[in-house]
Amino acid sequence: MDTKYTRKDINEYTHEFELTIPFESFNHSYELMLKDYSKDLDLKGFRKGKVPSNLVSPQVKEVVKYETFEKLAPLYINTAVEKENIQPIAPYEFKEIPKFLENIDISFTITVTTMPKFTLGDMKKVKVTKEKVTVEPKEIDQAIEELKTSQKTKEKEINDAWAKEIGVIIGEKKISTLVQLREKINSALLIQKEHYQMHKLQDEALKIAIKESKIEIPQSAVNFEASEREKAFNEDMKSRGVSIDDFLKANSITIEKMRELWQMDAKEAIESDVFLSLYADTKAVVVSDEELEEKIEKIKKERPDADQSIFSNLEWREYVKKVEVKEKAFRLFIEEVLGKEFLDSHN
Repeated sequence: MDTKYTRKDINEYTHEFELTIPFESFNHSYELMLKDYSKDLDLKGFRKGKVPSNLVSPQVKEVVKYETFEKLAPLYINTAVEKENIQPIAPYEFKEIPKFLENIDISFTITVTTMPKFTLGDMKKVKVTKEKVTVEPKEIDQAIEELKTSQKTKEKEINDAWAKEIGVIIGEKKISTLVQLREKINSALLIQKEHYQMHKLQDEALKIAIKESKIEIPQSAVNFEASEREKAFNEDMKSRGVSIDDFLKANSITIEKMRELWQMDAKEAIESDVFLSLYADTKAVVVSDEELEEKIEKIKKERPDADQSIFSNLEWREYVKKVEVKEKAFRLFIEEVLGKEFLDSHN
C-alpha cells in the first residue's frame, strides 16, 4: 500500500500528519461495501439481496462512504506512523472529516501525540522528613473499646479474664493479662503507623522527583487514560448488575466528580510510570534472565489454574519484565531517598 503523507511537528510531542487515500483505492473499497450493504436492503420490485447498488439512496451511500473511510483511514495512518518511527500515547485526533467528492483523492489531517523526552532531575533534592512514630495511651484505650463492642465474650468487664478471652479470639493465646493485651495492641498500632508513614514518604518522594524531572504529561494522554478508567467502571457496574445512577446516589457523588477523580488518578499514574521508566533508563536498571524466571515461577504458583501457554508467550514475558524493571527502579529510588536500612526495616 502506497501511503502519501506529509508530517509537520507542532512541538516535540505533537505531530500533524496530512494523508491521502487515492480515489481508486477508496472507490474500490466503497463499491465492495456498498454491494455488501445492498444485500440487506428490501426494495419494492426487487428480491431481498438483489437490489442494484445504483438504486441505493444518496443518504445510505453517504453513510457507506463514511464507513469506508473509517475502515481505510487507520491502515494509512498506521503505515505513516510506523514509517516515522513514532509511538502514539493516545488515540489520534482528526482535524476535520474529509469531503467525499467524485474522482478526487481523499485528503485528511490528524494530530498524533507522543511522550515528550524528559531528563532525570537532581535526586539529591528529593528530601522527605521521617518522623518518630509513637502510640498514645488513648489510642490503645479506643482500640480496647472497639474490641469490647465488636467481640462477644463471657466476661463483661475489661480485666485480665476479658483480655485472655480476647487473646484467644485474635489468635494470641499467650495473652493472659490486660497489660499484655495493651502491649500487643501498642505493637500492632505501631506497625500500622510505620507502614502508613512509609507509604506517605514514598508518595511524597515520588511527587518531588516528578517535579524535579519536570515531567508534564500531554493532556490528550491524560484524557485517554481517564476515559479508559470510566469505561472500566461502566463495564464493572454492568457486570454486577448495578445501575450507575444508583451507585452515584448511594455514594453521594456526581459523575462529574468521578470524572474529575479519574483525571487526577490518570495523571498521577502516567507521571509515576514515566518517571520510573526514566529512572530505570538513567540508572541502567535491568532484570536478569534469572530474576525474570524467578518472577514467572512465582506467578505460576500464585495462578495454578492459568493457561500454561501464557508463560511461554514472548509478549507476555516482555510485559512481566518491564513491570519488574519498574518495580526494581522504584525500590532503588526509595533506597536512594530514604536509605536501604530504613526501607528494609519497614518490609
